[in-house]
Amino acid sequence: MNATQPEYRFEGFTLQVSQRRLLDGEGTAIELSPRLFDTLLYLVERAGQLLEKDRLLAELWPGLVVEENSLSQSISALRKALGDDAQRSRFIQTVPRRGFRFVAPVVLVDAAAAVTRTEPQALEIARSIAPPADTAPAPPPSHRPVDPPTQAAATPLDPGRPDAPPTSHRVTRRASIATAAAVVAAAAGASAWRWQRNRSPFHDPGAITLAVLPFKPIVSGVRDEWLEIGMAESLIARLSNLPGVAVRSVGSVRRFGGAEQDPISAARALNVVWILDGSLQRAGDRVRITARLLNTDSGEAAWSGSFDEAFTGMFDLQDSISTRVAQVLAPLLGQQARQRLTGAGGTRNVDAYQLYLTARQQAQGIKTAGLVKSIELYRQAIALDSAYALAYSGMGESYRRMIFGADGEPAVVLAAAMRCNQQATQLDPGLAEAHAGLGWTLFWQQWNWAGAAATFDRALALNASEANAHLGYSQLLATLQREAEALQHLRLARESDPLSLILLTLESGSLLGAGRVQEAHQRLQRVFDIEPDFWVAHMVQAAFMLADGKAEEAIQSLERADQLADGSSQPAAALGFVLARQGQPERAKAVLKRLLRLGESRYVPPTSIGMVHAGLRDKEATLAALERGLAVRDVRMTLVRQDGRWRLVKDEPRFQAVMRRMQLV
Repeated sequence: MNATQPEYRFEGFTLQVSQRRLLDGEGTAIELSPRLFDTLLYLVERAGQLLEKDRLLAELWPGLVVEENSLSQSISALRKALGDDAQRSRFIQTVPRRGFRFVAPVVLVDAAAAVTRTEPQALEIARSIAPPADTAPAPPPSHRPVDPPTQAAATPLDPGRPDAPPTSHRVTRRASIATAAAVVAAAAGASAWRWQRNRSPFHDPGAITLAVLPFKPIVSGVRDEWLEIGMAESLIARLSNLPGVAVRSVGSVRRFGGAEQDPISAARALNVVWILDGSLQRAGDRVRITARLLNTDSGEAAWSGSFDEAFTGMFDLQDSISTRVAQVLAPLLGQQARQRLTGAGGTRNVDAYQLYLTARQQAQGIKTAGLVKSIELYRQAIALDSAYALAYSGMGESYRRMIFGADGEPAVVLAAAMRCNQQATQLDPGLAEAHAGLGWTLFWQQWNWAGAAATFDRALALNASEANAHLGYSQLLATLQREAEALQHLRLARESDPLSLILLTLESGSLLGAGRVQEAHQRLQRVFDIEPDFWVAHMVQAAFMLADGKAEEAIQSLERADQLADGSSQPAAALGFVLARQGQPERAKAVLKRLLRLGESRYVPPTSIGMVHAGLRDKEATLAALERGLAVRDVRMTLVRQDGRWRLVKDEPRFQAVMRRMQLV
């Protein structure tokens, strides 16, 4: 393939210009006549544009007089080849009395294999689906004060939802894509939907990748673990503000905190060129620190230093270390390398800092006590330093995590998360974490698609490595049925945090949906290698089982996920659906009864109830559940349109009315 003979990829298909052939997701060639190939290529090259019929006739049949019916027949044949539907167009949209538009997102691969994107008209999409600013739906009123919910703790994202045994390969792919979208856990202008690729160091072959390892104890057996990880976390926060540097998250590096950890081996696992490691010892009111910056290509230290200060001067030490790292990297970055190194929404109060670190650690689990405790610790930190922006955004993240793992009531926990992140942005307008948190709330609570995308875009402009912003963008694009772009952002999130259990799990489900089964298996196996009892992974494993026709094994995986989840109704809902569709209605009804009983004492998402009804093929009850989900703004409603398990009711007028209310059709 040369520079003038690119490939175009869309929704699992590959259009090879040099070979003049169309391949499906499994690499099988699809038979197209020369005329049909030329027509498809013309549409794909102009994805998103409205192509008038007269223009198409002139371009595709140059110098010939042909009837409009010839064009219609070509479009119909292309739709048949792609498995498209004129009424619910995934690829070729008919614009009545005007012409046609290719609406699927297209990836262009040039001769150097550099990937660029051709998107549908971003401005048109944003305007068509986003509610006007003065009429954006407000969240439903809450009947409870916004205090830490006493429900089970959450993972950061929505767990996956495997579909019922497929009846076709295409249904299997859709189900898997829906799983990826569900396991997760936008201004009204073109930029609201088009994140500039050069903002991300992962697209720049000259980008700088950096990891900061937890500091080690100078004296073996004498440890101060919160300080060891805390030093790394503070340096990560500072260095993440360097333009052109991709810094691995604290979640990724936390696993390399052992005293015997080899930094070069850690760098390979984290896929970085530069790594900062060090050691420390606290003795009374003093702290001794050594640090070094290694280039992993050469194995040599580009900088090293030793510091001995009063413990209260620890923040000055962090400033010194981050400044020295920036000075080393500055020639590679340009003139902005030292901007915002000491900001990053932090504190200089040692006690508040320790509370913040402990709160973050508490929030990592999936238990009620851990999340409630983390919120309380964040509050204590804020009481000591009312300008601690990171503590506010951290507390907002803990509230948000209540949603999926704990069935947190959206009106309660997302309102609290919104207030926390608003306060964080007031204190530090450049804090990417807070903007990402605001984007999630606009997305999940207000269903303001354009506003959410704009806010995620703002977070990524501040820090192109902000994994939560990439993840939010990914789930938003999946809601808008733009799965190829969603997978790109999901990959960027995982590259920023390459050992994140939830991101690896999500990417596994999305890769499965894209037909990249081997890669999907690799991601999921990595999760089980790190944490065999990660319940979201067991749900995605069930999707693999269903895709392979192993229904009984899928049921066992869902039962295991249900046991491990401890608070989320998601595994039970998926289990009930699969049991019903596998000819075990009594067991499915038992699951439904359990969820209904649970709903008498606490909030259970209406979509969890509706999922089991859908499995039992009860249309009336399924539609009623979805209408209830609309009324209470069930977060999982954002996933319904692309989830094949709701196909029982997708052609019903009541379902279409719900989608219109959500500005999705």
